[in-house]
This record gives sequence, C-alpha cells and structure tokens, in this order.
Amino acid sequence: MDSVKPGCSKGNMDKMDVEKELTNKFLSGEMSFAEYSSEWYGGDDEEEAEDPNKVSDDESRPSLPQVEKIGQRRRKLTRLSPVLLGLMGEANLRFVRGDKDMAEKMCHEIIKQIPTAPEPYQTLAQIYEHDAEKSLQFSLLAAHLSPSDANEWLRLAAISKERSDVKQEMICYTQAIKAEPFNFEIHMKRLDLLTSLEEIKYPLNTLNVTRVKCYHKIVTCLPATEGEIIMKYAKMAATIYHNNRELERATAVLDAAYKKCSLLFSLEDINIFLELLITQKQYQACIEVFVSNLGIVIEAEIQTVKNSSDEIEEHTNYINCTIPCNLPIDLKSKLLICFIHLGAISLVETLLTDFLTNDVEKAGDLYMDIEEAFSCVGHHELAMKLLEPLIKNTSFDLGAVWLKHAECLYNLGRLDDAVESYYKVLKHAPQHPTARRKLYAILEQKGRIDEALDILQQDYNYVVSAKLLLDHCQELKKHNKILKYLEVGEALLSKTFPRYRHQEELSIACKTKGGIDLIHEFRKMRGENPYHEDDLHFDEEESFKLTPQEEWNFFKELLGIANDHKQYFTMQRLCFGALMSKALTSHRIDIDFYCLQACILSNDHHTAMRFIRDFTHKYPGPSSWNLLNLVIGSVDDTAHIKFLSRLFQKDSHIVRHLFLGNNFLTSGRYLVALKYFLEYHDQCREPLSAFLISVTIMIMAAQRTVDKHHNLILQGLSYLSTYKQLRKCDQEAYYNMGRVYHMLSLNNLAVEYYEKALSCAPIAKCEQHGVIDLTRETAYNLYLLYKDHSPEIARKYMFKYLVI
Repeated sequence: MDSVKPGCSKGNMDKMDVEKELTNKFLSGEMSFAEYSSEWYGGDDEEEAEDPNKVSDDESRPSLPQVEKIGQRRRKLTRLSPVLLGLMGEANLRFVRGDKDMAEKMCHEIIKQIPTAPEPYQTLAQIYEHDAEKSLQFSLLAAHLSPSDANEWLRLAAISKERSDVKQEMICYTQAIKAEPFNFEIHMKRLDLLTSLEEIKYPLNTLNVTRVKCYHKIVTCLPATEGEIIMKYAKMAATIYHNNRELERATAVLDAAYKKCSLLFSLEDINIFLELLITQKQYQACIEVFVSNLGIVIEAEIQTVKNSSDEIEEHTNYINCTIPCNLPIDLKSKLLICFIHLGAISLVETLLTDFLTNDVEKAGDLYMDIEEAFSCVGHHELAMKLLEPLIKNTSFDLGAVWLKHAECLYNLGRLDDAVESYYKVLKHAPQHPTARRKLYAILEQKGRIDEALDILQQDYNYVVSAKLLLDHCQELKKHNKILKYLEVGEALLSKTFPRYRHQEELSIACKTKGGIDLIHEFRKMRGENPYHEDDLHFDEEESFKLTPQEEWNFFKELLGIANDHKQYFTMQRLCFGALMSKALTSHRIDIDFYCLQACILSNDHHTAMRFIRDFTHKYPGPSSWNLLNLVIGSVDDTAHIKFLSRLFQKDSHIVRHLFLGNNFLTSGRYLVALKYFLEYHDQCREPLSAFLISVTIMIMAAQRTVDKHHNLILQGLSYLSTYKQLRKCDQEAYYNMGRVYHMLSLNNLAVEYYEKALSCAPIAKCEQHGVIDLTRETAYNLYLLYKDHSPEIARKYMFKYLVI
C-alpha cells in the first residue's frame, strides 16, 4: 500500500506532487513563467466581475481543486506550520549572518515539504541576487504563491520589460490588477503595454488579454466614485462587443456600469442599453430602467396564478402607465415592445392609439419594431394596425415590409390577400427564398401546382439559395416532374461540382482528388477568370450544405434518372463534376467508373480512353479488357498501340495478341496482325482466332500488291473451316461462310450456305436481349444475290423474312 503522511489526504499528496513537478520544471527552464502560470490559472476571464471585498483577502479565495484541474482558480495562500515557520526564521537569520549555503539548504527543505509556501522562495531570491535569472525565477514563484502584493508584481513587470519578455510582463500586470483592482494606474499600464504591442503588430492572441477585456475589467473593478472613467470605458467596450456581435457581453458591461453610475447615463446611453437588454429578452430589467431613469410611472398588481405544472407562481399585471410628454419616440416604442413581451396587451392597446398618431414617414422603422413584437407573441391583428399605414406610404414600399404584411395575412388565414402580398415581395426581391416557399405552400394548398412549382424556380443569373434548390427538387419529385428534377438537381450539385472549360482542366481532375481549388489556380495561371461564366452564384451567408452521404446519394439518383431518360451528356457533366467534389473523395473509384460509362454512352470515346487506361492497369481481367476493346474499336487514331504494348509488358497475358492483332488489322498492317492472330491461335485454339485469321488472309488476298491470290484464298477457307468446327453454332458458322463466298463472288456457294443458315435454329435465347437470330441478315443477303437476275425469288425472301 502507498504510504501517506499523517494529516494529509491522498488527494492533497497528489496535488502537492503536481505542484512540485510544475515548480521543478519552471526552475529547470523546461517551461516559461507564462506556461507555468497558465497551468495554475488556465487563462482568467478578464470580464468576470470580482467582489472588491475579496480581492485583498487571501483566505477568502477559493482553494485549489484536485489534480485534474490544478489551475483555473485563484491560489490559496499556504501557511507554514509552527515547526517550519521556526525553520524559516532560522534560514533568514543564517542568511543575514552570511551563511548562505545553510540558509539555502533550509529553504529547500521547506520547499520539499510544502512546495507552495512563498517564504522560502522570497529568501532564495535574495540569496541569488548575484544571479539575475535565478533571482527573478524565485521572485516570480514567491509572488505567484502570495499574489496579494501588487507592488511586487509591478516590480517584476518592470524587470520583465527590461528583459523584453512581453508575456511575462503582461502576466505581472494582470496579477497586480487582481491584487489591487481599484488601482486605475495599473489598468492603464496594462493598456499602454497593449498599445505598444499593437504598434509593433505583436500577435496579441497569444497573451489571452485583449483591449476590450481590459476595458471590461476597468468597468467591473473601479468603485462607483469613478463614474466618469467607468462610463468612458463601458462605452468603448460596448462598441467593440457590438461590432463583434457579442451582444451578451455588451449588455453585461453596460449593466455593470449602470449599477454603479446610472445617473451618468445620457438618453443616448439609456437607449443603447435598452436596445441591448431587449435583444437579450430582459424586458423586466428594461421596465426598471424606464421607471428609475425616464420618469415612467407604472401602476401594477401582483397576481398568483397556476402554471402548466399546477404550481403557484406570481404574475405582474400591468394596469396603467403614465409617459412624460417629452419622452423620445424611439424610447416609447421600446416601452411598448417590453409591455408586449410581458403580456400587458390591454395596456399596449391603450398606448398604441397615441403612438399611431406619429408620422409614418419619420417613425416607420419603429412601427416595424413594434409589429415584429406583436407577431412574435401571436397578436397578428394588432400587428396589422402597424403594417397598414406602412404599405400605404411610398417610402416603405419595400420587400421587407411586404413580407411582414404577407406573413401577417397568412397567419390571419387571409390566403388570397397573402398571395398578392407575397407577389409584391418577389417584385422587390425576386430571389427571396422565404417568400417563394410561403407562396408555394399557399398555391399548392389551392391546387395550383404548376404555378406553385414555377414560383420555386430561381433566376440563375442572380444569387441563388442552395436550400431553396433542394426544396424545389423535393417538390418536383413529389409531383413527378422528373426531367425538371434532374435539371434543378444538377444546378444544386454545381455548388461543389465545377464546369470544365477545356481538356487540360479535365486532365487535372482525373489526376487529383477533391481539388476544385486547383482548377481555380490553374485558371489564374492562364490569366482567366477562376469562375466559369455559367457558374451559379450561391448565397455565401447561407450555412446550408448537403452532407457527404446526402450528396453521394443525390448524385447517384440523378445519374440513374439521366441514364433512364438517355440524357447521356448530362450524365457526363455530372460525373466530371463529381471528380472534383471534396465531399465525394472517398467514392473516387466508383466515380471514375461512372465517368467511363457516361463517356461510352455519349460516344465520347477519346475521353473514355483516359479512364479505361487506369482501369486496365488497376484491375486487369476480362471485364476491363472487354471495355478496353469496346473503346479502342471506336477510336479513329492508333495512338493506343503503344499503350497496349506497355499494358502487357510486365504481365504478358495471351490476350495481348488479340488486342495488338486487332489494332494492326484496323490500321492496315495485315502481316503483323496475322502474326499475332496465329500466335494466339497456336496457344488457345479458339473459334474467334480462327475466324480472325481467315478474315485477315481474305483481306490480304484482295490486295493488288499480293501474289498467289489463290493460295491465300485456299488458306483463308481452310481457317474458315476450322472456325466452323470450333464454333459449334451452325447458324452463325453458315452465315459467316456464306458471307466469305459472297465476298469472293462465288455466289452459288454463298447461296448454299445462306440457305443452310436459314434452316438452322437461332443462335441463342437471352432474358435481357431476347432471341439472338441471324435469319433477317441472311435473308437480306440472299435478296441482294437474287434481285438482279431472279427478282421473283428475291421478292419471295423479302416477303417471307423481311416484312414486319
């Protein structure tokens, strides 16, 4: 079992071990004082208001937590026991007498037992006066462990400044402020340091102290007697917070100033304060400000009511309100807004009559604020009283006003009037997504489906909403408008799918994964606009986007629709765009195969060649080779011959002979082709190779530059006979033999084999492709043979086999 000293818990022992470890790391130079301090304090929140009565009372500070979080709180001053206190006195006495070695040993003994006591570090700092670095380290530790001495922290800040240690200097000022929060001069010294650092563009984010935090600290720390200073820095802090959209903190700093010096708040200050309180929904606090600072007299009564949980709670019922005549109208509007949210609707109706006498031209924005409050709590009829004057005024013939009017009408159930108002919104803001959705819902409810779907269609020449595009897709699918669904879906995916301008960009897409930025960089290098002229401009403020899985499923669905409706070029655009989508990087192998399929279907065989090359390298086998042969057979040039040689260079498969033989055959190099076909036939003895050899020899026999035509024809017929024996399919074999004799103008033999082919059964039956039969092809060839010399026989074949 672990031994524990008497009087110490296991948790305290662990804590002391961590404290000792941190102290040793600091003294050995493994960590700076800034890092050491952050382990204890964890980055204090400078805006947090502190109780002035607790600042100088070390005993009242919260104690250190357990090992998991040794920092994050103010330190508790560690007291030495009487025995160690006597030892400390002896150490100081030895130091005064000049026995520094013994004094140092005594200090280290105390540190060994209680590493968080400040006294031994103070003495060690004096002992090492000759070593400035050591002395500073011990002084910092002593101040850190007894942080209530502001002067000591200021002295250490001065030393840190001389050493150009900015972080350490800032920490010293921060600790000095905690020791004496009422000392305005220390606050100013810290602000001066920040100003000098800003001038040299020092990275302030590494200091955990910002200018606005310093302002906030001044407001929360200074006493109410320093009202002017508090107001000055409260306004500055509130302005910065407001600009950064930190409204909660802006409210907090003004609230702290208001509690200390409310009499110094001007009407403008109160107006801003009330505005912030309303944004934070602190309506009761607003009422208190109105009563205490603006001369508002309110008559109210407290009622006890049961809530939804059958619990008794108090409710304030506002009965009457007297408003001074000289109260500015914007403050009157804020008072009405507070009463609306506090449920005093009867009182608001009384006050609203007077408010509506104000000129709409001057107070229109305030009308809108009150209307928004009414709509928020569900009193749409009262909201209409404020909207009607606005829509009649030409200065407020705006999309935002008509939108409020339309929504109010919709909530009141006046759908026909709401439709008109929504159309007014789209007149002012044609791309407004909310108006389009609401108008669609009404028109769909009325059964005007086509008109409703047209409303969801955005103009792609302007900024578009991705979320509205998705809604449009869902509704088109719901009403079975499949082709339109494909069109809008492609527009939605264009947010992450690029459009290519030329083959170089497609080459980049094929070689990289999820790098649309590379395309833009490539265009910049060429001196082009990085964005395509037909690209959609999406709303950048809209946070909506499809998840990677949603985008993948949506892409596959659109691809299937395009394939079903033979929209092959759309398929190709979708597949090429998916190559550069960062969300679909994990599906790159599938996308490459889809690209190959789309290229083949759209007869873009040159681009298909780009993809099939990769597939044959990565996945060699019959499937890849069949696709390769399909693509090669449709490409006009012969540049792929070198590729084929390289493809089978490492793994020389027998199928290589077929590929090379076919390519040399189509390029007119018949002898080379014959060589490869013969090599293949020697090893495989397949009917295909025998047939190819026969065809090649027959073509050679037809050349004028070749001698011994008859010998070649006999050899060709011999391999054709071999083909017939190996093929074991009478209809196909007889048909091909008839074609060969037909080509050689041996018509009697051609007719004989054609007749044999007609008398044979079909080649095969397939569930997917039906019956595979050469009867019509055979009959047509017979028709060609007879039409000039025996038209009656030719007509017989035509009517028997060729008439549908």
